[in-house]
Amino acid sequence: MPSLHMKKPPLPFNPLRRTMYSPEELYAGFDPARTQSYAATPDFEIYQYYVTSGKFAPDNYFTAMMEALHDNAITQSLNEYLRVNSTRSVAVMGGHELSRDSPWYEAVAQISRELARSGFCMLSGGGPGAMEATHLGAALARAVDDELKAAIAKLSSYPKLPDHLTDIVKADGTVDQSLVGAAHDWLTPAYELSRNIKPLGESVAIPTWLYGHEPTTPLSPRIAKYFQNSIREDGLTGLATHGVIYAEGKAGTLQEIFEDGAQNYYHTYGPFSPMIFLSANYWTNNIPVKAVLENLFKSDDFKNNVLFTDDPAEVIAFVKSHSSTQTPVERLRNYLYQQ
Repeated sequence: MPSLHMKKPPLPFNPLRRTMYSPEELYAGFDPARTQSYAATPDFEIYQYYVTSGKFAPDNYFTAMMEALHDNAITQSLNEYLRVNSTRSVAVMGGHELSRDSPWYEAVAQISRELARSGFCMLSGGGPGAMEATHLGAALARAVDDELKAAIAKLSSYPKLPDHLTDIVKADGTVDQSLVGAAHDWLTPAYELSRNIKPLGESVAIPTWLYGHEPTTPLSPRIAKYFQNSIREDGLTGLATHGVIYAEGKAGTLQEIFEDGAQNYYHTYGPFSPMIFLSANYWTNNIPVKAVLENLFKSDDFKNNVLFTDDPAEVIAFVKSHSSTQTPVERLRNYLYQQ
């Protein structure tokens, strides 16, 4: 039975904020030279509060209300930014385990950089792997090829996300300091890059504290971070006017594919939003979604709006070939007005 106790101050977050987060705000106090400084950042402190409050099902009404207010404020800030700054958007999804030294990581960064240069707003879930590569590419939209390669080489000094980060904060709030150190070391190259790229090219990261054990990328200048993952998942696919690019991933990515597929099947948000699968063999044989989608969609929808490829240039051309009469915010409003 949930507690009726209404007070749980002080909150480590502002439930009525007027803007999205910035890397500087979330990582205030982070020091590359001090391995335990990661645990003192606002981002980590909010995650610790989230865990001890019951994660996605808070056991305290006050906490639940404040988190709901916060998430609504984030949505309002995100929509206002996109209303003013974006008419075309592309989302990238994929597994958090994608290594920084993987050729697919570099491919996602190259795709994101080219699309950002062409005026697309790049969106991702804001975590590691393909998500980080998305924001790296957008951050370096003005950079030459050698700068992107140098940035990937720097990040590859810590290629893979450390294991067992789900245990970094226990249910009672106890922090595993060894895991804090491992997360700090993995985050540091991206943090240092974010401080050295001036200005960061525009993109929007949309992470969640449900996966708060994974450091949010500091390579996006605008971070719409939520408590409730369901709001974030639905928003990511809903805002992608010009499609979603899927890098290799597992169950979480598969869930996003079928959510996106259902939205396109029912035209939930209006016109079909392209679905692009990078690593054709993986999505045809390892996780065979191609056959499912080919049988699900109308033949013209599948032919014109779904792509399986290994070629970054083909991805870029496919995205650019699609037009949309909707902006990201109009796409969401189309759904609301249909209800």
